[in-house]
Amino acid sequence: MSTRQPLTDWSSRLGYYTLLAMLLFAPLFRSGKVPLAVMTLELLAIAALVLLLWRPRGLSSLALAERVLLLALLAVPLLQLLPIPGLSRLSLPGQADYYTALQLAGSDSWTTLSILPRETALGWLVLLLPVAVYLLVRKLSVAQIRTALVLVFVMAAAQAVLGLLQYGTGPDSPFMAGMDESGGLAKGTWRGRNSYANFLDMTLMVSLALFMATLGRQRRDAGAQTLRQKLVYLSTLQGHKAFIYGALSVLLLLAVVFSRSRAGIGMAVVGILLVGTLFSRRIGGSNIYGLTGTVVSVVLACGIAIGLGPVWERFAARDPMSDGRWTTFEGVISGIGQFFPFGAGSGTFEQVFPAFQALEQASVTMNQAHNSYLEWLFTAGVMGGLLIVGFLGLYVRRWFQVWKRGDWGDFRYIQVGAGLALLLTLGHEMVDFHLFVPANLVFFAFFAGIFFYPYEEPAPTAARRRTVTADAGVERNRPVLQPVSPEPQSNPFMDEDS
Repeated sequence: MSTRQPLTDWSSRLGYYTLLAMLLFAPLFRSGKVPLAVMTLELLAIAALVLLLWRPRGLSSLALAERVLLLALLAVPLLQLLPIPGLSRLSLPGQADYYTALQLAGSDSWTTLSILPRETALGWLVLLLPVAVYLLVRKLSVAQIRTALVLVFVMAAAQAVLGLLQYGTGPDSPFMAGMDESGGLAKGTWRGRNSYANFLDMTLMVSLALFMATLGRQRRDAGAQTLRQKLVYLSTLQGHKAFIYGALSVLLLLAVVFSRSRAGIGMAVVGILLVGTLFSRRIGGSNIYGLTGTVVSVVLACGIAIGLGPVWERFAARDPMSDGRWTTFEGVISGIGQFFPFGAGSGTFEQVFPAFQALEQASVTMNQAHNSYLEWLFTAGVMGGLLIVGFLGLYVRRWFQVWKRGDWGDFRYIQVGAGLALLLTLGHEMVDFHLFVPANLVFFAFFAGIFFYPYEEPAPTAARRRTVTADAGVERNRPVLQPVSPEPQSNPFMDEDS
């Protein structure tokens, strides 16, 4: 168990409130994709980093690999902004074609690895968001993380309800809350339904993990109980936890379905299968239902996944980019080869990619590659590839530390659920760009901070059962003998004179 105590100084409290503000504000204005919203988030991130650097204690638990990768993540765009004296853009791979265009536009900027330094600088500011959120989470106490997680659950539930109310409505509906026309699809306050579904999928994994942790917990903690004691327990908040997490999970799943995001629904199905399988032997903390609970958990997860198959076919909207993604990927791969090994510059994809865009897609503006891994290779080259390999390796290694034998406490379930949330997003990034959406980036970093949090929560111990044996009952019924006083006692039935 960690001996780290909650930090109570003013900088820690201010950092905690800054994290809550970022979690609350990130999705409210089109998932942070508008300039004012992303600027506000960046200012909060800068304030958080200043606080962290002012009082860095509490971050000593960061492993060396984590520190190196986080610094490298922020260093790559800065390296692309450094001027290269005595070298022309004609000498850099892939930039010769852009040199003439920059000269015609009157650009007299210095030679850098980035074709468009301004866009790279803006992209670097966005990278401050995940770094700040991750470090803030790592500095919090477990109690503060739980409070922040409650805020995320409330946000997810509100977004799910809003999305369900939006389904089937027109652009004039008050439930659109000033958002772009969604065609009657559920997307909450997100700019796109796919990113909206990804946020719900991440939260769904943690809520399902807590549902499995609290399901039947009273049987383990209280032992044998009368019917009256069971009813009293179910009337308390502790007794309602499993129901609350289960209801939240159903609500989130419904919102994902009605978003009609094919990848979102598919990731939800994968997540349910993983939760039903991984937690099948850990229901209630110690598999209190035995083999029956294990079998039922796996069968129920498979049944839900099979049942969602026809729903996926019926409700999933056909994405107009689905068939064109492979054509887009071909253009991205061509650009990777042209700019190898330095890349075109972080944040420059939208301005640089049109030169590689297929003619049949000329009428479409490609602001992202719809594959985050390819886009990082396109913009950051070899350095981006090393970052991808490093972070994925760190993620895989962490699973061997989180997944332990023996009974688990609730926080262990939260960590595993957060790990599954990261897994779904990493899989979803192969066909989308959620990590380029500020709101999704903030929540991804939040769950990453939980997953890598170095806290060993002890498993809750079962309450001692008050059992009465036959011998104990005999001993309790025996009369208690009083000691005889050593002083002589008089007999009241005898004469005093005799």
